[in-house]
Amino acid sequence: MGLTLNTNSLAVASSGSSSAASGVSTSDVTTLIKNNTPYQFISKVYIPASVSTIDCSSVFSASDGFSTYHIVFDRITTAANESYFQIRLEIGGSFITSEYGYSGARGYGNNNFYYETSDSRWRVTNSDFSQGLTGYINISKTESGVKTISSWNIGGGGGTRNGTFSVGAGSNSNTGECTGFQFKTASNDFTAGGNIRIYGVNNV
Repeated sequence: MGLTLNTNSLAVASSGSSSAASGVSTSDVTTLIKNNTPYQFISKVYIPASVSTIDCSSVFSASDGFSTYHIVFDRITTAANESYFQIRLEIGGSFITSEYGYSGARGYGNNNFYYETSDSRWRVTNSDFSQGLTGYINISKTESGVKTISSWNIGGGGGTRNGTFSVGAGSNSNTGECTGFQFKTASNDFTAGGNIRIYGVNNV
C-alpha cells in the first residue's frame, strides 16, 4: 500500500482487491501528529567560532500555538576556562538586561552551591565548561501581559574539573511578549561545532 500526497488530502492508494481510503485532510494529519508527539521542531542553530553571544531572535510567536518552548543544546563549548553560561530574553525587539530573578543548585568538582538572586541575566552556570555542556532549557509564558518563566537542567565538563552541573529556574518581571533568547558567556568566545534545537511543546 502506498501513500500519495496532494494539495487537498492524504490519499491512501489501494493494493490488490482492497478499496482505497480517501478524505484524510491535512488538518487530520496535523492533529494525528500533534496527538502522538510531544514537540514540534522549530529551528536548529549551529554555533560558529569566535562569538560571545548566540542570538535566537524571533523564534517565539503569540500566534504559533505554543505556550512552552523546549530548547536542547549539545556540545556547546568555549575557547578558555571560566567562561560561565548565561541567558537573556528578547522582549520588545531587544535582549533585555534587567529584572531577572533565579534560583537553583550547581556544582563543579568538590564544590556545590545553592543560590538565589536577581541580576541582568539568568546565570545558568558559574563555572568552567570548556569541555562542553549538554542539556535543555524550557521557556514558558512568553505571551504579552505575563512574566516569562524558565527552568533548566544541564551538565558538562571543564578543563580542570571532572564535571559541572546546574538545575534551576527563573522569571523576568517584564510583561512584554518574549520572542526569543540569547545565550552568552561572561568572557571568552564559544567554539564552533555545537548546536541548539528549538521545539514548541504541543498543546494537546
